Amino acid sequence: MEILDLYDNKKNKMGKTLIRESGEPLDGEFKLSIHLWIINSNGEFLIQKRSASRKANPNKWAFTGGAVDSGEESYQGAIREAKEEMGINLNSDDVEFLLGFKREHDFVDVFIAKSDIDIKDVKMQESEVSESKWVNLVELDEIIRNGEFVPAINLYYDLFKKLLEKCKGIKF
Repeated sequence: MEILDLYDNKKNKMGKTLIRESGEPLDGEFKLSIHLWIINSNGEFLIQKRSASRKANPNKWAFTGGAVDSGEESYQGAIREAKEEMGINLNSDDVEFLLGFKREHDFVDVFIAKSDIDIKDVKMQESEVSESKWVNLVELDEIIRNGEFVPAINLYYDLFKKLLEKCKGIKF
């Protein structure tokens, strides 16, 4: 059972929790979620295909992501999700906040982490992930353009690329 902290519309903890399986927060309440982009020294992104049994967006490519558990900071949630979904061990120095935004029921903190993990060493959580691969930006753009990526990416993908170029010096 996943227990999540609830936040007000200014991202302040409300002192209330939500059992994830019970549904979305009430109006005026928000959960905290993370998206984690893992990039290697070749400028490739590690993406994962959501399993066919997933309720939302089955068989779609995605970044590592999920809800932040009660008592966690968002960077800790990013580290935990990388371990749970992909078997990747990151520490707080590996994970850098890039941007945040608010949706209807949650705040989303987007992180980037650099890792040169060999794809053969990825240990996918089969209930959530069916496949993983490294892709360059041209391949990622094509996957997104073909509608094969989770739609959440449409909220910030262009900004994400601009921030990586400007703030991190990553050229595409």
